[in-house]
Amino acid sequence: MIIKMPEKKATKKAIKETCECEPGCICCTLSKKKLITGIVIVVLVILGALYFFRSFFIVALVNGKPISRLGFDRALEKQDGQQVLSNTVTEILINQEAKKQNVTATQADLDQKFTEIDNQLKAQGQSLEAALTANNQTRVDFDNQMKTQIVLEKMLGKDITITDQEVSDYFTKNKATFTKDATLASETATIKSTLIQQKLSAKLQPWLKDLQTKAKILYFIKF
Repeated sequence: MIIKMPEKKATKKAIKETCECEPGCICCTLSKKKLITGIVIVVLVILGALYFFRSFFIVALVNGKPISRLGFDRALEKQDGQQVLSNTVTEILINQEAKKQNVTATQADLDQKFTEIDNQLKAQGQSLEAALTANNQTRVDFDNQMKTQIVLEKMLGKDITITDQEVSDYFTKNKATFTKDATLASETATIKSTLIQQKLSAKLQPWLKDLQTKAKILYFIKF
């Protein structure tokens, strides 16, 4: 005797699994909604990224007309490009030579330089901190600028000496540039620093020319 089992009704899950995605089918509708939502999200992300990084493409808008970053950079190159490139090459050559000679600018050197310049400015009723702020610079900017100068002074200033007579002669010839109550004793440190810079400048150009002659420099841009 064969017992016939009652047939099971097809469940919704089974219907969906066997769906052939005819027009109007619920699974097709859901898939389209997910696709559209995904596209919208991607577009919003792209637009957000473009807005966030807008300064990489546009530097300004003038009555709705954009000034492109590329055009702006090209204008800067034509205006100051040669000088900036020359300064950068010179700085690299100096630092490379300093590395060869094992000459460095320590934090103590930077602090001393900061104090020296700050004292000079204070004598004129100013301060280095105020000067940096006025020029939109920080102590870090100052340190970076001074590092090259310090290693230069160490490399080229080894044989430079300033005599008392030189200091006295400078004070006498430039007395009008000092304050009324200035004395030779009060200005000696400043005068020595000035005279050292003058002698460094006299040695710098031939020294740099020699470095450039020996270096292998390839330029890939012309101004």
